[in-house]
Amino acid sequence: MPKLASQPAEFPNYTLFRSVCSSGLSRVRPFRETAAASDPLGWNFGSGWPPSYWAYGRMRALLALLEAASLKPRSALEVAAGDAALSACLATMGCRVVANDLRGDNLSEAVATFSNGESIERLPGNLFDLDPATTGLFDLVIACEILEHVAHTVDFLKQLKRFVAPGGHILVTTPNGSYFRNKLPTHSQVQDFDALEQRQFKPDADGHLFLITPGELRNLAQDAGLGVERMVVWGTPLVTGHVRLARFASQAACRFCYHFESLAQKLPFAIKQRACSSISAILSPIQ
Repeated sequence: MPKLASQPAEFPNYTLFRSVCSSGLSRVRPFRETAAASDPLGWNFGSGWPPSYWAYGRMRALLALLEAASLKPRSALEVAAGDAALSACLATMGCRVVANDLRGDNLSEAVATFSNGESIERLPGNLFDLDPATTGLFDLVIACEILEHVAHTVDFLKQLKRFVAPGGHILVTTPNGSYFRNKLPTHSQVQDFDALEQRQFKPDADGHLFLITPGELRNLAQDAGLGVERMVVWGTPLVTGHVRLARFASQAACRFCYHFESLAQKLPFAIKQRACSSISAILSPIQ
């Protein structure tokens, strides 16, 4: 596997990004040789060049992994883990990992595709039913692409905080509500959060209850007793393929799209948060 950066990095290096665009996320994920048979969409073993949703998904996975790895956790809890790929990657670094997901059968099937699957502890079920007195505390708690599916965000963040060991962190990623193409209400525009409860926890895009802006995320974190140590907004149309740019997706476009995305980080934040579709943030309990 390519060596991962040990310091915080806003973006993977170009060589790594191009590698996963060419050959899939199996370049950084520890799959068994037989895992390709269970990859019909090609995320892990197929190609996906920018600008496109497929390249965007690969960059999102890399960013989450690099952010998590930069914190050098000895233990990590991944909630709503889905395929548990981030847990599997952290386990290769000697981290004790626990993967939680509502869909226990799906989680077991996913974990079985990794060569180090036996080192991934599984906790199926609702996060709110878990107790840190039983699970223990973790250096890192991970909640990727889940805030937008939860009706009561502050309660959710408070529950995550219960599992954080002293000096630990929470990594969250979520779509950016300030993005110029967003057509959903942002968190502050929702009038009745109780009415959203029956629609929460759905894993697909239709389950988005609202989106969260960078400013709202800071406020929600503060209400939960958390501070924002680091926040990155990223995902311009030159990676995502939005505004019909996906028609230009190609291997030849990869270098230009990557460097445009990197240069966009130098924009003033007010412009950047309108131009970028995703948020990644490192939170920590306020002492």
